[in-house]
Parts: sequence; C-alpha cells; structure tokens
Amino acid sequence: MSDILSHRTLRLRFAVLGQMAECHPPALLNALTKIFVDAGIQLAIGQEKKSRPIAQLAYPLPQGAEGLEEWADITLALGIAMSMGELIDRLRPHCPPGLELLGVEQIPLHASPVSELCKVAHWLWFCPPKMLPVATKKVEEFVSSESFKINKVGKVDGQKIEKSIEVRHLVFDLSWETGVLRFSTKIIQGQALNPQKIIAGIMGHDAESLGTFQRQSLSLGQDPKLGRHDKYATKLRNLYEDAVLLESGPNMTICDDDDGILYL
Repeated sequence: MSDILSHRTLRLRFAVLGQMAECHPPALLNALTKIFVDAGIQLAIGQEKKSRPIAQLAYPLPQGAEGLEEWADITLALGIAMSMGELIDRLRPHCPPGLELLGVEQIPLHASPVSELCKVAHWLWFCPPKMLPVATKKVEEFVSSESFKINKVGKVDGQKIEKSIEVRHLVFDLSWETGVLRFSTKIIQGQALNPQKIIAGIMGHDAESLGTFQRQSLSLGQDPKLGRHDKYATKLRNLYEDAVLLESGPNMTICDDDDGILYL
C-alpha cells in the first residue's frame, strides 16, 4: 500500500497569545509541528527537496497580533489508537507558552486545505485612549467613503515596488465598543491583507504606533470536495488497496463503541 494511504490529516483549532504572537507564520507553524514531535507522534513528510512536515496554517496572522481561534492542517504519517480528546491531552503538555490547543478533528485526505476555505477574518483594534477622538472621526469618514486606497509593497517583474490598492470593499462591519474597534476583512486568496496597515492608512499613522490588534476568529466556507469522494479521493493502484479502503471507508476510521477508542 502506498505511503499516502497510511496518512491521516488533522485540522487543529488553537489560540496564539502573548509572546507567541510575535512569531512569523513559518515559526508559528514550526512550533505547532514540534508539539506533535515532542509528544512522540510521527508526522508525514513532504516530497520537497528540503523535506519538512506536511502542515499549513489557515491564513497568515500578522506579527504582533494575537489570534483567539486559528486553524491549521497537520498530516500524520500513521493512524493513532486514541480518541481526539486523548490526543489533545497528550499534546497540551508540550505546547509552549502562548500556544493553546482548542480542538482537533480528523478530515479526509482529499479535503481542501484549510487555507483555501478562509472567507472572512474578524478583528479587534484596541485603540490607544489618546487616539480615540481622532480615530472615531477617521473611521466615520472611512465608513461613509466609497473608495479608499492604501500603499502596499509588492513585486512586479521580480522587483519590489510600492503600489496603491483599493481596500474599501474588503473592510466591513465596523463598530466601536468602549474604545475598541470591531471590524471584519474579506480574505482574497493569494493576497494577505494586513489589518494593521488598513487602520494605519485610515488613521494616517505608522502601524507601530497603533497599539494592539487581535483576531477573534476566521470564518471558513464549505469544502466542495467533501461531497465528491469519487472525484477527489486518492486514486488506488491495485485491488488490495481497493479492498482495504472499501472495507474501512474513505478515511479508514474504525470506532469501537465498547471502549471509546478511535483508530484513525
């Protein structure tokens, strides 16, 4: 049986708090995979020239911003004989300060990556008190505007340049709650929209002077692949593999009702 058929993909829900929020996305992903390694759970390794675990974050969390409900997909090399609750209990002692596991579930191998399912990010901006009078006015002007552009560094023909991008249609549901601005941003695949830069553009300040940002959650869309196992599931190479998968189901999950063990 090919190695990929022994893999099991898990979808993690977790929080990024305190000093852990200062990690760049690659460092955050490394911290997540290290939890599994330290817990003695073997991860599946990709086929890249420089081998690394098969894992990815849902959507980049800007450096310095906390995330109360983040998502990641991590693929195990083999199944494990424990329930999801037991798995979390095994992983949590290995979490570094500021990284909290909230939940985990198994997803089919043919499921879309969680990064492709992100639709909306929900934010809080804790406005510094001295900025609040001006911020209230600036946000009102932004809400009533039909167009708003910010400058963003990008690449054209391999060269970094600063370009102006339209963001008004990407920001919505702005409301104040005791000095805290609640707002949401649409997620455009292939474009990491930094809310700190949006607020900086609205305020006319550097992002570093704006205080604390926190991502409350990410809204995920439905996965179109989950209803099409016949189209997206791993193609089999021989009758033995076919028989094993047909007997065990598309994700080879066997539940034992007597002792509650879940063989993934």
